Amino acid sequence: MTLHTLIDPQDPGQPPSQGTQESALSYALRAIGELLSQSPLAHEQFAEARYDQAEADRLTAEAAQAAARAADADARVAAERHKADPHKRIGRRLAVALAAALALLDLVPAYWSAQAFGLDQYSTIMVTILLCTAAGGTMWLLDLFTAKGHTTALRALQAVLGAGFTALFVLRLNYLQVAAGEPLLPAAIQSLALTALSAVLIAVGYVLLSHRLPKPVADATRQARQAASTHASHTAATARTTAARSKAALEDTIIAHTLTHPPATTSHDQLLQAINQATTTLLTRQTPQLDPPAPQ
Repeated sequence: MTLHTLIDPQDPGQPPSQGTQESALSYALRAIGELLSQSPLAHEQFAEARYDQAEADRLTAEAAQAAARAADADARVAAERHKADPHKRIGRRLAVALAAALALLDLVPAYWSAQAFGLDQYSTIMVTILLCTAAGGTMWLLDLFTAKGHTTALRALQAVLGAGFTALFVLRLNYLQVAAGEPLLPAAIQSLALTALSAVLIAVGYVLLSHRLPKPVADATRQARQAASTHASHTAATARTTAARSKAALEDTIIAHTLTHPPATTSHDQLLQAINQATTTLLTRQTPQLDPPAPQ
């Protein structure tokens, strides 16, 4: 392998004549070409270093594209937040989890209310579960109708909800008076307290759901988190480190060869700089496709 085949395999140019005073870079290029043609080790190191450099360049470009996508995703999040209601800041999953917890907290008042139906234990438990499920569904429907602007449906739901609470209050009051023998005033206070507790739980759950992040904001935030993954940048950094090590190993071999008979007109520092420049030029030269070096 000679200098002109390294620089351009398609160009049948000739190396400089012996009488021409060549620069340190030209000498380094020619010395590298001679070394690669004579040393299988140097040829193998060159192939490995060039492949590693190509991989590092490719992964670095992919990391740059990932960074650009992350920046675009962040800009989209900012735009969606700007358009959204500033009071809606609760995470969607967190709001749903809290609303579900509130519906579960309604188990106790719902069980006491279910006792008013005078059913057996199993049927009372089933009614309790239905009441808790209805509480959770009411929270969701209130938020849905409010967000969609369905005023008629919202008012109908509120009317049904008020009628349901009134019915539960009456049933519980009757149960306490008949089954427990409570006087009217204490029974009314207990029934009102249970009914009010269920109403407060539903109201708080509705407030939580209505203050969730809008779905466009949540989707943009999720995409931004995915785009902000550091995997691409970490892989590119690892590839650049590997390429630097391969290049250093190749340069050590080249230096050991060239220093045995350095040109008289070139200083040691100039020669080292020329070797580094020549190696960088040869390793970064683009080729149609580079295959990984054969395993030893």
